Amino acid sequence: MLKKIILFSLLLITFCVKGQITGIGKSTEKVSLQSIAMVYKDASHSLKIEQLLPKKLPNFKPISHLNIGITYTDYWLSFSLKNASNDDLALFLAFESMVNDSLCLYKVVHNKVVKTAILGEYLPFSKSKIKNRTPVFEINLLPNEQADFYLKSKGDGQPKNLTANILNTENYYQWQIDKLFFLGMIYGIMLLILLFNLSFYLVTREKIYTIFSIQVSFSVLGIAYFDGFVYQYIFPNSGYWSNETISIAFCGTFLLSNRFTQVFFSLKTLVPWAYQTFRYANFLIVLIFVFSFVHPLGFNTFIVSITGITSVIALLLFVSILYAKKKGFSSYIFGLVGTVCLIIFGSLFQSHIIGLVPDIFITHYAMHLAVVSQSVFFAFAVNDKFRVIREENRYFQEKLVETLNQYSQNLITNIEAERQRLAVDIHDGLGQNLLTIRNKILRTLKQKNVSAAMQDTLHTLLDVTTDTLDDARAMSYNLRPPILSTMGLTVAIQSLVEKVRGSSDLKITLKMEQSIDGMIHKDLDINIYRILQEGFNNAVKHAKASKIDLKIVEKGRFLEIHFQDNGIGYDQNEQVNGQGILGIKERVTLLGGTINIISEENSGTLLQIQIPIVELQYNN
Repeated sequence: MLKKIILFSLLLITFCVKGQITGIGKSTEKVSLQSIAMVYKDASHSLKIEQLLPKKLPNFKPISHLNIGITYTDYWLSFSLKNASNDDLALFLAFESMVNDSLCLYKVVHNKVVKTAILGEYLPFSKSKIKNRTPVFEINLLPNEQADFYLKSKGDGQPKNLTANILNTENYYQWQIDKLFFLGMIYGIMLLILLFNLSFYLVTREKIYTIFSIQVSFSVLGIAYFDGFVYQYIFPNSGYWSNETISIAFCGTFLLSNRFTQVFFSLKTLVPWAYQTFRYANFLIVLIFVFSFVHPLGFNTFIVSITGITSVIALLLFVSILYAKKKGFSSYIFGLVGTVCLIIFGSLFQSHIIGLVPDIFITHYAMHLAVVSQSVFFAFAVNDKFRVIREENRYFQEKLVETLNQYSQNLITNIEAERQRLAVDIHDGLGQNLLTIRNKILRTLKQKNVSAAMQDTLHTLLDVTTDTLDDARAMSYNLRPPILSTMGLTVAIQSLVEKVRGSSDLKITLKMEQSIDGMIHKDLDINIYRILQEGFNNAVKHAKASKIDLKIVEKGRFLEIHFQDNGIGYDQNEQVNGQGILGIKERVTLLGGTINIISEENSGTLLQIQIPIVELQYNN
């Protein structure tokens, strides 16, 4: 027991002191490379492994953190391991980031290189011994074997992150699972955002959703590069194109993001100077992007430039949104929050890329958090703008319907007024004239000196005049039933039913247990009368009905009308829009009611009408 305590104490001491031999065994779960490695910077790129074997040169020193950043200096890391067990020991040196172009690990035993392994982005994934999206070296130690390890990282002006851990087999796989679980959530959120925008595009056919979806896709490609998925799945046989993917992703993201900003926030109209600035920024990004392919230092220039351009564009976006808000843009708050998140996490990402901050969770995934937060809040902004547009459309539709209803009401009111005028003219003008003619004919017939032939003629004229007078009175009544104004709606409906009974073979059953006078505004009573009048006309002329059941009842705060005939009916799958049906529907709409028509061939037709009842004081 004492031996184990002493061994454990020695292990703790060796873990805490850099440059010392680190004893490890099968129970060792994780050792941070930062905690045991010493570093030498070779700015001249001249140091060879042979110069390190005597362990005299150069002078290795501690380093604050292993996230080096953009550098042209070669970095050498030195650490020593000792197998404290009596069994063979298999370990993994797993790097947190795949942003390392060229890595070479030397295993030295008794001042002799016994094993050399090369990894990095320039080595195609298909040629890697350990198929992992980030560089992973396998370290094997014989029983009680002590070995020195030297890790060389070539500086070529690109980002470099040497943060790594030494893991046993079990913890290596758990390390992979933990990272993939988190990344699964990230990519799941991005997929939901893409589906969300696709659904809005299918509904609205607005190009803004297409622009945003393509932007999100390029952003996903960017984080997929930093996660190693591009290296692993898209270009497993080309380290060069795997590397160049980030420039494609960045360029596409910035161009589409700028375009989205211009369109979504209406910068061309609201903030013209910002719109023009974004256009210049797009031009500059394309130039740098092309330069990254045609010049040996182009990719390095692109990586350095893009970090600066990111901050400028983010600040420009922030100011543009504030100006757009000042000019009256409503859906700005989500865009503003998304831009603030982009600035915060984007700054962390840039600091991480250039090596100002160590590789910890929030800095390592700063780009993921920037992309996800911006995409989520911009998705909310798009949804909010869609909501505003939908509310505006609903408002204008309601106004349009209100205007159309008012127009229809005015039209029908004018028609009824014209009918009333015509009814008065027919009754007081034509009717009186016909009545005068009829009386004169009667007086002439009473004269004794009228011949028999003249009497026959006068009797014929009397019959024609009497019939014409009856027709004029009927026309006057139909144009504006005087009973509606004098006796009210209830008596007018009863009179209409009796009139139809007397003029047709229809058997009409009327159920109206109480007076409905006052339930509808008096000026609108005529619409109820016309609806029933048109229903009877349709039943006689078109439905060929022999029986009608009419029920008018008060139900709650509504007046319900059920008009059922036993006519030939019609197929409701066929569009039937006769003038009678359209007139009924229009009058129901003016009354603020609803209508439901149920009909089948050879099964009659049912009109179900529900009209809101006005307040009682309305009729006083």
